[in-house]
Formats: sequence, structure tokens, C-alpha cells
Amino acid sequence: MFGVTNWLPFDSELKWVMEVIFHCTIDMMAIYAVFGMAYFTAKEYRKDGIISGAVGLLSFLIISFQTVDNTIPIFSQFLMSQGMLIALIIGYLVARVLIFFDNSRLDGRYKIIIPILIVMVLASLLNMLSFFVLKLEIPTYVASFVMRNTQINALLYVLSMGFLTNLLSWMAIGGPFSDSPTFTDAPSMANMNEALKNGSSWNVPYKFTDTTLFHSFANFGGSGVMIALIIAILIFSKKEQNRNVSKWSIFPAIFNSHYSMMLGIPVLFNPVFLIPFVMAPLFNMIIAALFIVLHWIPVAAYPVPSGTPGPLIGFIGTNGSWLSLILGAALLIIDVLIYLPFVKLSDRISQEAGEIDEN
Repeated sequence: MFGVTNWLPFDSELKWVMEVIFHCTIDMMAIYAVFGMAYFTAKEYRKDGIISGAVGLLSFLIISFQTVDNTIPIFSQFLMSQGMLIALIIGYLVARVLIFFDNSRLDGRYKIIIPILIVMVLASLLNMLSFFVLKLEIPTYVASFVMRNTQINALLYVLSMGFLTNLLSWMAIGGPFSDSPTFTDAPSMANMNEALKNGSSWNVPYKFTDTTLFHSFANFGGSGVMIALIIAILIFSKKEQNRNVSKWSIFPAIFNSHYSMMLGIPVLFNPVFLIPFVMAPLFNMIIAALFIVLHWIPVAAYPVPSGTPGPLIGFIGTNGSWLSLILGAALLIIDVLIYLPFVKLSDRISQEAGEIDEN
């Protein structure tokens, strides 16, 4: 749409570099979490954090490893990019196993060898279990469900699955919808083929999918419309720590990574932010669906690059519909207002807690 390949020099090389950065940071965030949890758990008990972190990382890689015939080794994208809670639990348990054996009466060398062997065996068993779960082909059944149902049932399905995705993200568990649109499921492929055939995406067969609603209008800055929370904190919050975290989180949030805010504020398991975290995306999807039903905006049917900033997904996916971009901007402003009272509530709770500590 922007003709980038025609005017940007070394566009292929730049794309390669950015993909490397993306896949080694945001796309495998959980491996940093498992190392950090194992490291700091061991340090809390005055043990060697480096060894615990390394063993935790090893166990998580074993669990995430996927064996695919005739291809290079790959790791589960679900665990690497969305399995934050699983990584934290694994890191903690690995550290506790090492701590237990370090406090035992075993000979010095066996205090390391035995727990590492136990961790590796258990991790391998969990890997086998995850392999059988993947064979169920849940994404295929999900796509078929959307394909078989009427548009109104598809809308209710997308709204409910979007709500569940954000709720599970608040719990650091990957939800039914992925972090970014893939455009490889059956409805998305059908929409794209229809748009390419007719030259527009106004009359595609599947108007309500995770791509057309959730990713295009409800995933700005990552789950929970995280970029709205960042803006709300920077404008209205008086808590310096939250403002600093938000400033450092702007860049990853632009590319739909919410982990720094989830852990830094924290939003993770924080009841103060639960309501806006799940309701703001739901509101966005309902309004976007209304605009689509009224035929005011086309459907996002064209593929967008991975990591595209959230507000631009609907714009690029509709091949440059300015009304879609304006709608996204308006929804973002409303989302900031939705977060506003909860940001002030968080500040008030922190202030009262500080006063209690001083007394």
C-alpha cells in the first residue's frame, strides 16, 4: 500500500534485521521470564541464581521443543510468546527443586546432578504431553466453528473468545486468539481471496473474525488495549514508578507487546485493572462490529506484517480505509477514558499504602 520496496533502500536487509530482533525478544519473552523467576527464587534462599536460572531455562526449552519431520528444530510459539505464567511456574518449581537438594545431606556433586536429571526427565514428560495436546488440532476446529455458523453467531463467538483471551492474558496465560493476526485460517483466506477477486473488502463472506475485530480494533499495544493504559498513566498518574515503567514500555507497546507493563506496573493479577483490561477491548469490538454492519467501514481482509502497530492493522488490512483509521483513533481515546478512573484508583491505593508503611 505504501510502496515501501520502491523507495526504501536495503528494505530486505532491514526486514531481516527487524525479524531477528522481534523473534529473539518479544516472540520468546517467556524464556526470559523462566530464567528470571528461577534466578531470583534461588537468590531469595541465598543459593546460586545462575545455576537455577540456567536449569530453569533448559527445562523450559525441553518442554517447548517440537519435533517436526524434515524441518529444523522449532519451539512452541504458544509457550514462547504467550506462556508467561507457565514459564514463571516452571522457573519457581525448578529453583525449589535445586534448593531442596542443595539443603540435603547428599554428596556435593550429587546435589547438582540428581536435581538436573529429575528436572530433565519431568520436562521431557511434559513435552510428550504437550505433543498429544497439539495433535488435537484445536485451531482447526475453532476455524471450522466460525465457518459453519451464521454471522450473528460468529460475532458472539469472536466477542466471547476475545473476552476470554484478555482475561487469560491478565492471568499470564495465552488465550484462544494469538498475539498477532496470521491470515492463514480458513475465514481469513476466504476473505482475502474475495477481496483480491473484487478489488475491495466490502463484501467478504466472513465479516466477524479474530482478524477483523479483535486484532484490528481491540489489540492496540497488546492485550487489554495496553497502549491506552500507558497514555492514561503518562497523562493522569502522579506515581513516578508507574510513569517510568510506562515511558520505557511505549516502544514495545507500539508493536503490540504488553509484557513490560504487565510485570512492571504490575497489571498481572492486579484486580484494580482487571475491569478495564477486559472491558475496553470488548467495547472496541462491539463498536467496530456496528460500523461493519452499518457498512461504514470495510472489513480488514488484506494481510499485514507481523508486529504492525495495533491502530494501523485495521487501516492496512482494509487497504487504506481512512475511516477505519479514524475509528481506531477514536476508540483509543475512549479506551484512555475507560482506564482513567482505575489509574486514579491505583494511585490512591498506593498513596494510602505508603502512608500506612510510614506510620
